[in-house]
Amino acid sequence: MYELVVLSGKGGTGKTSITGSLAVLADNPVLVDCDVDAANLHLLLKPRIKEKFDFYGGVKAKIDSSICTMCNRCKEVCQYGAIIVKDSYIVNKMACEGCKVCFYECPVNAITTPDNL
Repeated sequence: MYELVVLSGKGGTGKTSITGSLAVLADNPVLVDCDVDAANLHLLLKPRIKEKFDFYGGVKAKIDSSICTMCNRCKEVCQYGAIIVKDSYIVNKMACEGCKVCFYECPVNAITTPDNL
């Protein structure tokens, strides 16, 4: 049995196309498309799905505005620019990488990091 992993690279470079082409040539392939943004290998191969389950993909920060003192520490430490200031501090879910730096740095524990479904 052999294992082949196709990973990394800019979007649109052909990783899924290459994987799909190689899969067609293999006897009894077991395939996993782990692309977190756009898993689409199934579009090429029309697989028989044996099992389906919820996937929890890390965490996203959440700020409780009733606790937050607006000290700005979370915004200062967020290297992804995910903290937005409106009437209160909120987290841009698309920008948050779930690193938890804001969670650890919040002096009043106003930030939680629930599982991201």
